[in-house]
Amino acid sequence: MNSSRRTKQNQSSKIRAKRRYRKRDPWEERIRRVDPSDLRSDFNKWPSLAREMWTQASVPSFDASSFGRIVLVGMGGSLLSGELLVDLAREQKSGWQFETVKDYHLPSYCDERTLVIGMSSSGNTEETLSVLSEAKKKGLKGFAFGSGGNLESFSKGKWGFDFIRTTMLKVPRSSLPGIFYPVLKLLVTNHVLNFSEQEVDESIESLEEIHQSISKKDNQTIGLAKELVQNNSESFPLIYASSRTRAVALRFRQSLNENSKIHAFNGEIPELCHNEVVGWDYFSSSIKDYRSKNPKSKQVCMLLRLDEDDPPEIRTRFDIVADLVHKSRGKVLEAPHTGSGYLARMLSMLYILDYTTYYAAILRGVDPIKTPSINHLKQELASRLDFVSHL
Repeated sequence: MNSSRRTKQNQSSKIRAKRRYRKRDPWEERIRRVDPSDLRSDFNKWPSLAREMWTQASVPSFDASSFGRIVLVGMGGSLLSGELLVDLAREQKSGWQFETVKDYHLPSYCDERTLVIGMSSSGNTEETLSVLSEAKKKGLKGFAFGSGGNLESFSKGKWGFDFIRTTMLKVPRSSLPGIFYPVLKLLVTNHVLNFSEQEVDESIESLEEIHQSISKKDNQTIGLAKELVQNNSESFPLIYASSRTRAVALRFRQSLNENSKIHAFNGEIPELCHNEVVGWDYFSSSIKDYRSKNPKSKQVCMLLRLDEDDPPEIRTRFDIVADLVHKSRGKVLEAPHTGSGYLARMLSMLYILDYTTYYAAILRGVDPIKTPSINHLKQELASRLDFVSHL
């Protein structure tokens, strides 16, 4: 091949490469750069994972009438499923007392009428292992949900607890449907919670609907993420919920922490109306100095309300609080949701907000999957205590 032909071919190759580069979506390029582990693919799997776990998870039967208290044990992203179940039980006015334990030790008042359900996506959460070990020593009935690890070996070995395998994706917090739906199925199958097949199907269909909408380039979660991070480097998002959205608010705060690397705070109406709202007085028009020094800064407040069937006293308080925030130069955001049933609305709101925290991480240029502080804590705990080896 002569040199002139090689030169022309090289020039053509460079032109084609430039055209391909120009066709790349800069937003997708940014996502690939900031999120090399592709954590987004985990969130994209939620609808299919939810349906798989609901239909295929094998759960044991037990005599629910033997128990009066359901204790859900775990930490972080794994126990968030337990927090959701507490709210679901409250919504249904369940005859069983539901509570979560986020500690190393089982409450002393737990007796033979206490059913203990341990949840650890990784299977190696030492606090969860510790509580289940204490439950075994007290002779309590227990179930364990996780992807394997020490939780599986201890349950099948020295504890003798039923172990239900769940699916973990890249990290526990991105695997929520993989542990939530199996635990929900255990409680529904044994008539502790009363959800019909149609209600559960609607919750999964809501996840599917959201996933379809988020596949579009300009979706609502990116818009919410921009509202959260723009001109707000000096303030932390405030998340206001009611008892009906309490667990979703907790999850949103935790996802802002872990995915977006943002400090955030969550409170509940009506309690926050007796204390936290006073914090907005600092930003009122009577304080000119702050307004002059921070003309663009706005404190963000996200409201998590279901509206359609919230009690009138709660709806009214949400409205008044929104007015207070507006008057104090705050930015009010409303958490979207879809579906008609409580389960669907709650999970759809959570799913939208989780995507929002993911995109907030991309906008801030922080890797959403990395949690170096948590990793450091675990390493230090292992070297200083080696707690699990003593169980």
